Amino acid sequence: MNSILSSDDYQDLALGKVYNFSIATKQLYSEISPLWLTQNDHTVLAEITILEQNLAEQALTGEFRVDYVYQEDERKIVSQMIMRRYVSLHDEHIYLLSSRSEYRQAKSVGGLERDSLQSEGFIHGAPQSQLSRLANKYHKNTEQPLILVVDKKRITAELKWEPATGGLYPHIYGALNMDAIIDVKEIFVNADGVFDI
Repeated sequence: MNSILSSDDYQDLALGKVYNFSIATKQLYSEISPLWLTQNDHTVLAEITILEQNLAEQALTGEFRVDYVYQEDERKIVSQMIMRRYVSLHDEHIYLLSSRSEYRQAKSVGGLERDSLQSEGFIHGAPQSQLSRLANKYHKNTEQPLILVVDKKRITAELKWEPATGGLYPHIYGALNMDAIIDVKEIFVNADGVFDI
């Protein structure tokens, strides 16, 4: 289910007015509220309610009502929240912070496992937007820290996006198969002693 309707077709929105929409998708919109109307660059314009929707072969058409129009200051704040929570879902990759020794060990046994798999049932991954925050919080003392770039489509274990501090995070419910790791990048703290990824 979608939570965002994106289009550059709507500029002058009026509270309570009903608008038609047509977008290329194969999914119906959720009946939960709020739904957000955004521009294609993810700038949030308004909260809306879908009144009617019809799914054809490659397009969804229907009507929505404008429930709230965001003002300029609100747009910036809500747009940042939407980016943090939802845009990472469309990235082809997820990311794991690791040490060189952990990565070598995983390569030697053919899969990456962590203690969290036993204690929480999954391996913590991250969207790209959260790498600096997580590296500074958890990896300041990691020897030879790395970013493992993971192709989501290659992961053989179940992958779920679930809420945590700062947005939605990818959780891998099983060992990570090594062929899903498509790139490995070294990271270093800057002159101020912090990661800026």
